[in-house]
Amino acid sequence: MISDEEKLQKFLQKNESVKYIRLQWIDFSGILRVRFVPVDRCFQIAQGNENYLLPQVSMIIPVSTAPRCFPTGNDLEIWVLRPDWSSLRPCGFRPSHASVMCFLEHKVAGDTYSKCPRMLLSRALERLEREWSTKVLAGFEIEFMLLDHSSQPLNQLDRLNSYQTTAGLRGQTLDIVEEILDYLKKSSINIHHFHTETHDQIEFALSPEPLLDAIDSLILAQETIRTPLLDGPTNGIHLHMSVDKLAPPHTHNFLAGILNHMGSLCAFGMANFDGYVRTGKDAAGTWVGFGTENRDLPVRKISEQHWEFRMMDSTSNTYLFAAAVLLTGLGGLSEKMDLDWEDCRVFPHSLDERERAEYQLDKRMPSSLQEALQLLKADAAVKTWIPKELLNSYIPVKEKEVEVFQKMTDNQRRLRFLEYF
Repeated sequence: MISDEEKLQKFLQKNESVKYIRLQWIDFSGILRVRFVPVDRCFQIAQGNENYLLPQVSMIIPVSTAPRCFPTGNDLEIWVLRPDWSSLRPCGFRPSHASVMCFLEHKVAGDTYSKCPRMLLSRALERLEREWSTKVLAGFEIEFMLLDHSSQPLNQLDRLNSYQTTAGLRGQTLDIVEEILDYLKKSSINIHHFHTETHDQIEFALSPEPLLDAIDSLILAQETIRTPLLDGPTNGIHLHMSVDKLAPPHTHNFLAGILNHMGSLCAFGMANFDGYVRTGKDAAGTWVGFGTENRDLPVRKISEQHWEFRMMDSTSNTYLFAAAVLLTGLGGLSEKMDLDWEDCRVFPHSLDERERAEYQLDKRMPSSLQEALQLLKADAAVKTWIPKELLNSYIPVKEKEVEVFQKMTDNQRRLRFLEYF
């Protein structure tokens, strides 16, 4: 096997302009955290000659109170950044920089990686491959808006105003989009396509990759978009996931496990106070269910092995959300869970109560982050799949978000999210 030092050396031989490497991780608030480290010191880390230590607050700063945080224990925690050198990518928007995603090791814990979302996902992927000989491909759809210096949608004569039009993509906006796409290509991120989405909104679809790589690409793509612009939290991110070796009835069991824990998944995927406007319309849907090419439900079925999960946005810790989706799916597989829901190929809002019952659309999506957190805390099965130490850190951060954000005005919350996302 190639060593960490050799991985780093090989990368730098191909990217001679790189002087600094960004050691990156995602905290429980979904914020990209980073330390900028000179290349020479990175070699010391890759050789195992140095541990890169972090303070205990590195995962638990709520967006609503930042930079204040609220540790849940009395003991000082020692954290170590463990770079996954196979995730090294050049930063196309900054040729002297590269980025690497890191695992977080909690030194005094029994399981030292019990609080690391990236490790949770890695272990879930290993389990799926070990138990079911199945690998996961994924791609993300990123919705974003172009803002001016006053944090308002870019106002120009050629305005983004509808779905899949050339209007809005003829002048300055298209110049900005092409600049972003050039940076993505330089960062080794492949684009599937892009198009206008709705009023003032654009969507990029990233090409499919193995799930862990796809999330790494998403994070760097988001940072690339934010470099010339600001990405607001009202825009969604949709996870496309496919499993290569599962077939019915196993795919039905997998999907049943996910749908049966939808409320808990929302606590990870729509992880902010204002995210639940998405459950009042077609963004994530009002009812728990799935449907072939149905964008009015949280799960859109593409094929028997491919689904789009719509119950997430850019404020989630994507590693944690994806891990939770896989773990609930694995639970469905282990329990051979029946798929009670029918494939709904009509608009749910056009159905009356009796017609909805035919598709088992009888359970509403959570209407708030507080409701989703209550569902998560009551979900005994999820608490056996996700380490207690992680949940005991994650849930208080989100409860603090609810407590503080509900006292703010809409505009105060919007500006706070724009500061951090």
